[in-house]
Amino acid sequence: MNREWKHTARKAVHWSLPVALTGLSLGWTVYAVGEILAHQAPAPLAYTVAGIYDAVWLYALAMETAHRRQGSSGKLPAALGWLFLITSVGVLFTHGLLYATAVVSVIGAVVPAAAKATLIMAVERDTTRISPQAQQQIDAVRSATRDQMAIGRAVTRAKADRHTTAAHLEREEHKARGQAHKVRHEAAEELTKLTADHPAADVPQEVPALFSDEDLARVLGTWTQDDVSPGVSPVSPQVNPVSPIGEIAASKSEGHTPLDWDALAQVAAVAGVETPEPGQPLTDDQLTVVLRWLRHSENPPLSYRKALTAYRAAGFSAKEERVRKAYAALIDAEDGTF
Repeated sequence: MNREWKHTARKAVHWSLPVALTGLSLGWTVYAVGEILAHQAPAPLAYTVAGIYDAVWLYALAMETAHRRQGSSGKLPAALGWLFLITSVGVLFTHGLLYATAVVSVIGAVVPAAAKATLIMAVERDTTRISPQAQQQIDAVRSATRDQMAIGRAVTRAKADRHTTAAHLEREEHKARGQAHKVRHEAAEELTKLTADHPAADVPQEVPALFSDEDLARVLGTWTQDDVSPGVSPVSPQVNPVSPIGEIAASKSEGHTPLDWDALAQVAAVAGVETPEPGQPLTDDQLTVVLRWLRHSENPPLSYRKALTAYRAAGFSAKEERVRKAYAALIDAEDGTF
């Protein structure tokens, strides 16, 4: 019972505006038509004609509404409804101009048009109304669709952010590698220039670390065991004085084995050239012989940098560019034999 009452109340609210405007329009039309006709005929007859006019118009509106709600075709009621609407608008506008003001005439003409428009909207709403259960299902489907769209947009943005971040990180990594390569190249060029300008016979292959891992472990052990105060540095008493670079001996684990000069003579004999002598100008073939001899003096073979260092340490001299080209040709020749 309560549910039916709520349904009736909602329906009454839905139809209240079209009914109110239609009633106002009918009443105003009766008054306007009757007053205009009263100047041409007796008042009772004039207002009777006005009432009949409104009754026919109202009946046409009712039939048009019924056809619209049923979805059937009602051409005659629709045509009469529009005809009476146009006539009523003209009558009310004329009545306003004759017996009132222009503002009143405009308002009177608008009222029937508004009644017609609201009546059509109310009928169409009734014809498209669905059950509450169907509306709940529609709302659920729309809600799920909106949720899926929101999740899809979020996932797409997250993927885009991830790819953008990865691209930025890759760019920074390439920039860092490029900078490091540039620094290494500049350091290698500076070392080559200094070595060419100031050759030394006893230069070690690599400078030993001033502070080895064993020293670090011993210092850390002393720090932990002796509870040394952070204000006192335990490093100084643990590290021996550093001797000048020229006096540092090559590391035993990383140094080269003693050079076999007899092997150099054998390599030169196989190549058909004279045995190269340190300090003497070398031909291209002799330079290649020396580099092959030095490269294979250890296992695995020496890299270009280590071979160049061994070349200088053995007392041979040549321009860096010439040694590099000869070493590259040697590597190409060795690769071609495999």
